[in-house]
Amino acid sequence: MKRKKKSEATRERILEAALGRFRKRGFDATTMREIAEAAGTSLGSAYYYFPSKEALVLAHWETQMDEHERRARDVFARSGDLGERLRAVFHVRLDLMKHDRKLLTGLFRTIGDPSSTVSVFSPETGSLRARGIGILREALSIPEVAEDLRDQAALGLWALMLGMVLYFVHDESPGQTRTRALADGALDTLIPLLPWLAAPVAEPLRNRLVALLADAGLWPPDGAPDVSERGALPNRQRAGAGVARQPTVGKTRRRPAV
Repeated sequence: MKRKKKSEATRERILEAALGRFRKRGFDATTMREIAEAAGTSLGSAYYYFPSKEALVLAHWETQMDEHERRARDVFARSGDLGERLRAVFHVRLDLMKHDRKLLTGLFRTIGDPSSTVSVFSPETGSLRARGIGILREALSIPEVAEDLRDQAALGLWALMLGMVLYFVHDESPGQTRTRALADGALDTLIPLLPWLAAPVAEPLRNRLVALLADAGLWPPDGAPDVSERGALPNRQRAGAGVARQPTVGKTRRRPAV
């Protein structure tokens, strides 16, 4: 037990040292040797816990996602307002990234590399994608949002969040207030559209969007995105399936809010 605790402490110390270096010097300029020295451990020990700098970044993102889910669910537990729930997801993400602009700037070339383990669409980041989409689906899981719309809306909002992260890295406004205003404005525009998207008249458009996402590999051709259990997104919807026939806000089937 003592050995396990010591092992966990060493791992955390290496990760904290890496983040300090990444934030100060940037991802590319930082070496594993510098990280080991800053952590007060050997280079071999650093590589034992983290085989690469990318592995350190993935561990950091996993920790951030844990905190992201916790904070967002705190809001979900006390609010059934869709706008408040979605803003919580977006603003918590920004809060957690506020110290990582230099790290993200250095990573963007790597994130865009399809062969990189930290690429947005790599197998290694699959669980993070699933959890990111899943927490958005949880935000949407209230009676005001038709159930059959939630999977697609969550994926669309996740794509919007990716765009927000890109803008955040380039945003030089104090405290990145422009990014926050952009997120709020986008949500203010999209939320009123949800009732229309759930209506029968929008079904052809939704089916077409699902087909496009499936062609791009972002939506399984036989169902909704397969999100991990932690992401709480069930795999139940068929691509092109019909949508809820009731307009959402104020007139949906009664279901308990999350």
